[in-house]
Amino acid sequence: MSRVVVMDLRRHNTVLVGHERYFIFAADGRKLLVRDWCPHRGGPLSLSRQTADGRRLVCPWHGTKVGTAAVKRTSVPMVRSGDEAVVLLTGTEADAPVTVIHKRILANLPPEAESTETPACLPERAPAGAHE
Repeated sequence: MSRVVVMDLRRHNTVLVGHERYFIFAADGRKLLVRDWCPHRGGPLSLSRQTADGRRLVCPWHGTKVGTAAVKRTSVPMVRSGDEAVVLLTGTEADAPVTVIHKRILANLPPEAESTETPACLPERAPAGAHE
């Protein structure tokens, strides 16, 4: 089954259809609606950050790096007219609830410099031989 969703891109950047998530990914000057799902374990790619070269997204759950080209291939058909987008979502259940929202999309921020710091979501390990 297919569903048509109309988005006001000034106000919305995320679509939730049942348990499926999609977000607007700004890539090469274009806005694409892509799956918000890391292929490793389903983490939210919208909360990922770009690598320093801008070619990959780093999943916030496990640090898996996903190529932006692969993310762009998950885009769904979308026709834009000004700030309005009409999206065709295929393979969705007819009774699945549809929600269109706005949230902070970290994947669209400029790439960060490479860092050796432990991500905030991961615990730091004590040095070998250290006792608590």
